[in-house]
Amino acid sequence: MRNSAFIPIFNITIITICCVSIVPINAQCLEDQRSLLLQLKNTLKFYSSSSTKLVQWNHHNKDCCLWEGITCSKAGHVTGLDLSGEFIYGGIDNSSSLFSLRFLQSLNLAYNDFDSAQIPSAFINLTSLTYLNLANSGFGGQIPIELSQLTRLVTLDLSTFLSLKLENPNLNMFFQNLTQLTELYLDGVEISAQGYDWGQPISSWLPNLRVLSLSNCNLSGPIDSSLLKLQFLSVIRLNGNYLHGALPGKIFHSQTLQILDLSGNAELNGSLPEFPQNGKLTQLAYLDLSVNMFTGAMPWLQMSKNLTYIDLSHNNLSGPFSFTQFEGFVNLAYINLGYNSFTGRIPSSLFGLPSLKQLLLSNNHFDGSPPEIPNASSSMLETLDLEGNKLEGEIPSSFLDLKSLNFLSLSSNNLNSTIQLENVQKLVNLTTLDLSFNNLSIETGGNHSGLYPFPQFTYLNLASCKLRNFPDIKNQTKMSYLDLSDNQIGGEIPNWIWKVGHGSLMSLNLSHNFLENLQEPYLIPDLHVLDLHSNHLRGKLRLPLPHSTATYVDFSSNYFVSSIPIGIGNNIRSTYLFSVANNNLTGTIPISICNASYLDILDMSNNSLSGPIPLCLIERIALGVLDLGKNRLSGILSGTFSENCRLQTLDLRDNQLQGKVPESISNCTSLEVLNLGNNQINDTFPCFLNNSTNLRVLILRSNMFHGGIKCPGVSKSWLPNLQIIDIASNNFSGALIPQNFLKWKAMMDDPEPKVKHLQFYIPFRNVYYQDTVTVRNKGLEMDLVKILTVFTVIDFSMNNFDGNIPETIGELKSLYVLNLSCNALTGSIPSSLGNLKQLGSLDLSVNKLIGKIPQELTSITFLSALNLSYNKLIGKIPSGNQFTTFAETSFEGNEGLCGLQLNKSCSDIAETVPMFKDKHPHPEDGKKWEFLSAASVGYVVGLGFVIGPLFFCERWSKWYWKHIDRVVLWIVNQKGYGSRNCKRKAYKKPIQRR
Repeated sequence: MRNSAFIPIFNITIITICCVSIVPINAQCLEDQRSLLLQLKNTLKFYSSSSTKLVQWNHHNKDCCLWEGITCSKAGHVTGLDLSGEFIYGGIDNSSSLFSLRFLQSLNLAYNDFDSAQIPSAFINLTSLTYLNLANSGFGGQIPIELSQLTRLVTLDLSTFLSLKLENPNLNMFFQNLTQLTELYLDGVEISAQGYDWGQPISSWLPNLRVLSLSNCNLSGPIDSSLLKLQFLSVIRLNGNYLHGALPGKIFHSQTLQILDLSGNAELNGSLPEFPQNGKLTQLAYLDLSVNMFTGAMPWLQMSKNLTYIDLSHNNLSGPFSFTQFEGFVNLAYINLGYNSFTGRIPSSLFGLPSLKQLLLSNNHFDGSPPEIPNASSSMLETLDLEGNKLEGEIPSSFLDLKSLNFLSLSSNNLNSTIQLENVQKLVNLTTLDLSFNNLSIETGGNHSGLYPFPQFTYLNLASCKLRNFPDIKNQTKMSYLDLSDNQIGGEIPNWIWKVGHGSLMSLNLSHNFLENLQEPYLIPDLHVLDLHSNHLRGKLRLPLPHSTATYVDFSSNYFVSSIPIGIGNNIRSTYLFSVANNNLTGTIPISICNASYLDILDMSNNSLSGPIPLCLIERIALGVLDLGKNRLSGILSGTFSENCRLQTLDLRDNQLQGKVPESISNCTSLEVLNLGNNQINDTFPCFLNNSTNLRVLILRSNMFHGGIKCPGVSKSWLPNLQIIDIASNNFSGALIPQNFLKWKAMMDDPEPKVKHLQFYIPFRNVYYQDTVTVRNKGLEMDLVKILTVFTVIDFSMNNFDGNIPETIGELKSLYVLNLSCNALTGSIPSSLGNLKQLGSLDLSVNKLIGKIPQELTSITFLSALNLSYNKLIGKIPSGNQFTTFAETSFEGNEGLCGLQLNKSCSDIAETVPMFKDKHPHPEDGKKWEFLSAASVGYVVGLGFVIGPLFFCERWSKWYWKHIDRVVLWIVNQKGYGSRNCKRKAYKKPIQRR
């Protein structure tokens, strides 16, 4: 948090100096000067209702030296013209009478709107100018070289919010004639120069410079050490650029420096230089080094006792700092050390600073109890932000004596006291209170002392405070933000809650409580944020209709059973997030949803919605997330995705959608998650996803996809970021393509050191949407509420793939789950699978794999689930590491295997063909195979009659079902039904270590 109120303090001296030359002098205006001024007024466009100077210029007042904004010399010449903030609009050209006022020494046109017109070259005529201020006056384009001919300039201010440029001439040419400059303001001007290219011209040509203000100028490179030659610098503002590298050590050795602002240069790094202890830097009053990458300890500032403002927030500074660090700083009013890694206890000396008004220490690692504040009742402290630390214990009682306090945030700590909410009555100026996410127990009600009025809050956050009732806030008239989420409030939502703030309430969060109903009658006001998710709102309660001004609406995870109101789209016209997921909503998706043109996130998943998907949801450009999964939606998946499609997540899983995957989905180049699983889509593999280089999750399982997965003509980097591909339970066939696996670079890279989640982020709103996906791992379905970028899955199970398992799979060294079960794969298990050191689950069951189990598999030490059952593997099961811990079920159905895991000695294995050897019958032998199958089934049933009486013997019962499972499974595999009917065996239970 910054306090701009401090900035004008340091400009008083500057403004005073700038205005010395325009102090009015009693003199009679010359007629030609008066005429020129009236011509200027007549040619300028301005809003007369807002003007305070131009509007008063007229023929009736003969002495123009008395006009507002005019200063004259003793001879009657106009020497000063101040038209700042006169609401002038439109352009000004070289023919303007302004440029005939040749005696002008001071000209101020700041804070107008000259409609992006270029600065006129006729400024060259004003050769007497010493002060020129065009700050934020609306000029645009290239700064003309003619300004550099104004050799008497002492102050030049061209600061802008628009596209003003200083590139041609370059800085060297521009400054070489401006050697008298003492104050230079080019904030916002596009300079785009490296460190040497801007540092050298300034230090070479402007030796008398006292003020250097070049914020947001696109400067880059390190800070050039040549600036240290400028011995008179008192103000340096280089914030908001792209400077990098370490600070020159001697930048803090100046005896004249008063203001230093290097904030917002994200690549300025290294340790902060030691502050001199020899009497230098004693004039420093304002220090802002925030939003950089500085590391190391807090610098020792004891020689800069004149400091009033210090901001070191948003860096990587660490360690404790001395309890005497700020002793003696009697003028220090603002301290912001937030978003660093400072540790230890908060020095109590901070609270004893007599002028301190704002103290922000949020998001560090401070621990221990917050210190008591001495003489709290006389403290000037207005803002206290200790959010996001490791503070514990009770909230000091002295905090309640800070009479000037208007902002108090203690959220996200480990504070654990019980608080009566009424105790904050003493803080009569408090407008912001945030006690959320501690271990606090806040109690409401009780006897009011009546000595103090209850504070009028604008912001109240009591999330996760063990509240059981709504606090008594009926009389709050200024509240704009109220968060009572993650508490234990039950019953109904009182209808008075909608009247809190008397129309000023903009955000209401009641999520994660036990609320069951809305008290009637109620009328939802024009809230921007309405969050009721994760409550017990139940029954046939109709879905509340938000106001059309709402931008964030979340009703998910309740028990609503009604249909979605037909006109809902008109109520969420301005909404960017709308979620009704995890309810019991029925009916169709209203076509009025097409009116919600600002939607970024639409989540209606896990309901009972039916009917088709409105085409506008497919064809909408703005949507970033569309989640309609787990409903009963039907019809053909149709529509054309826009060429400017912004979808990042498309989840239509678990519906009854038919048809083909629209090829236009390839227009969604930002797509990261595509989930079409468990539908009735009849198509071939979507090779047209070639352009989806950001795709991380592709789920097509349990549809009617068919054919091979070879995609001719795709680029070498096809789906390079893919981390989860699940095409299980389809009719895909053919060989697995070795080259495909080499294109999935995300599975080949080493796992990222920092764990991240797939999520959709809405810039400027600080809103994250967490992607969710269902995968099979270790034989069970898992709902991944947070998809880790390190979680990688290949599931090709229950298809008709044949041929060998490609050796190239062994290149996917970050792969975590590999499931190729229930196919017709042949050949041996590649030894290269031993390279998959991150593999946690491997399922190759119910195939036709032959040969020995590679010894290399024992080197996969993360492997916790293994299933190689029902193949034609032979030989001794490898031992070593965790392999000896896998159960018998991991290897059963391989008659040629032996070893400890099967309780079968390898010396007992006869060198004969197993009883159930694989036969590939000639087509004309079909009847024989049908007879064999029928006979086999008959054998099984008959055997059941024989041993049925023995079912009362548990040992015989287990033996019977174990061997019958094997026979039935062998039968269906021989008939080619394995991929359709092996689900029971392959996923009967996870096969894990004992």
